[in-house]
Amino acid sequence: MITDDLEAALAAAGRRDGVYYLSDPEPYAEKEARYWRVRAREFRLYSDDLVRQLPEVPADHPLKKEWDARADSLSRLADHVARFWRDMRVLDLGCGNGWMAHQLAAISTRIRVYGLDLNRRELTQAARVFIDKPRVKFIYADVFRAPLPPCAFDVIVLASVIQYFPDLPALIRRLLELAAPGGEIHVLDSPLYAESEVSAARARSEAYYKSKSLAFMTADYHHHTRASLAPFKPEVLYDPGHLFNRLAQWWWAEQPRSPFPWLRITKAG
Repeated sequence: MITDDLEAALAAAGRRDGVYYLSDPEPYAEKEARYWRVRAREFRLYSDDLVRQLPEVPADHPLKKEWDARADSLSRLADHVARFWRDMRVLDLGCGNGWMAHQLAAISTRIRVYGLDLNRRELTQAARVFIDKPRVKFIYADVFRAPLPPCAFDVIVLASVIQYFPDLPALIRRLLELAAPGGEIHVLDSPLYAESEVSAARARSEAYYKSKSLAFMTADYHHHTRASLAPFKPEVLYDPGHLFNRLAQWWWAEQPRSPFPWLRITKAG
């Protein structure tokens, strides 16, 4: 069984501080330290109590607007996943502190969620905060090199993470190997640009990171185009620029909507 292959790989790896290690952390330590500096400068280091509540944050939180938009995306994704009336395995790639993995696992007792990241501190926090959630497991792994079994996941979620991968098509190809037949890859909470927009977007990112004394991030933050996903025939499940959604944002202004598209790529059955 596919589930047995995945669970066997985790059992063989063993856990440290509640986290399964399928990759050696040492080659990634320097990059992780740089990323941790970014998280601190951007007010993205949260207490355990706040992680339990995410995507809800206090009204005076500096990232309140962003978290409201993420709550909007989560609501849409959760409604979609809830329609699958069967046992499912979900991979939350780039899960960070585990807030979305936890929320997805709460949808149904049929759902098991595996949060994967290369950030030991946040994974350790996730395992600590959600230790009482038996349907969520957290994995330290390089998705390209870790011994993850093929066809292991029914749904793969990329939430606010594609910008940290230099080659988006290569990532999608790898995830299609990990997706079960008929499985879905969901891309959300990340910008996708037209070719003509990339240069200006890079300039904005460079200026932003320099203003935060984080100039090194210009090499680690990537600007992907919608055209790069075209070979995978993505379906647009939510378009913030659609007239209906623009009108909804205007009409229900007190309920922020995500400014990013939601795309689904489906593996052939």
